[in-house]
Amino acid sequence: MATKGFRQLLGDRQELIDSLVCVGLDPIPEKLPACLVSGLSDFHLATDIAVWMEEVIDATALFASMFKPQKAHWEAFPNGAWALQKVVKHIRRNHPGIPIFLDCKRNDIDRTQQRYQIAHFEIDGVDGMNFSPYMGEDCIKDLINRKHLERALVGLCYTSNPSAREIQDIELASGQLLWEFIAERTLAWAKDLGVVENAGLVMAAAYEKPEGSGNIYSEHLTRCREIVGNELWFLTPGIDAQGGFIAETVQAAYVGHGSIAINSSSGICLASQGEDFAEAAAEKARQLRDTIRAAQ
Repeated sequence: MATKGFRQLLGDRQELIDSLVCVGLDPIPEKLPACLVSGLSDFHLATDIAVWMEEVIDATALFASMFKPQKAHWEAFPNGAWALQKVVKHIRRNHPGIPIFLDCKRNDIDRTQQRYQIAHFEIDGVDGMNFSPYMGEDCIKDLINRKHLERALVGLCYTSNPSAREIQDIELASGQLLWEFIAERTLAWAKDLGVVENAGLVMAAAYEKPEGSGNIYSEHLTRCREIVGNELWFLTPGIDAQGGFIAETVQAAYVGHGSIAINSSSGICLASQGEDFAEAAAEKARQLRDTIRAAQ
């Protein structure tokens, strides 16, 4: 039986549970709930963090269309690579229908991208990852394994950090903004390389522009859909802690199951440091799901 592609997995999961929520798994050791601390060694810390995130995963799975660990959050404590791999195996074993996407934003020359392909897909064991397109087509080409075209490769395009506008909104001689050119090129690369079925773009949620004005800006999402149609799916950060607007995001970017995943990381996985940490995470995920549903 043919292996399902990432986007089909995502779409099937979204249809099954009626949710576009992506649950980000971004542990911060200083915020580890005290009730989970089992010892003082580096090994204890890694084990405790893995248990923490596994309980968050189990509590939020009902609402999660995908899980997204952020690589730096796992690299920044001893034995974090082991802990991440343990958590990925936990998802595989207990929630096999939920795709796993690694937020790592890799960007390098061909042979280095090939190493990242092995590191993240083979060793970390995830289903998809993102990349920066700054070094050109090699950034996506050398992440591809022809035996595994089901994997998702997602290019950074319009990110949610405010300072990104200084770079991504530069107007080119053609009249395009830089991010529009990146969207166009990412689609072209994905088509040329035969991976368009599961390729995507990081596209920030709608936001207030300027902050405090009450003017909600979602034109970047509408414009990107004009450029790529529904050929690329959107991984959408920027809500909750970053203040993005859900209804405007959904109305501008959603074109059916598998077309967009709306991420919340700290808003869910760090919802509480008390004994109720798992329940608090589940409640935040449920609230986000319900808010998105209301906007569809």
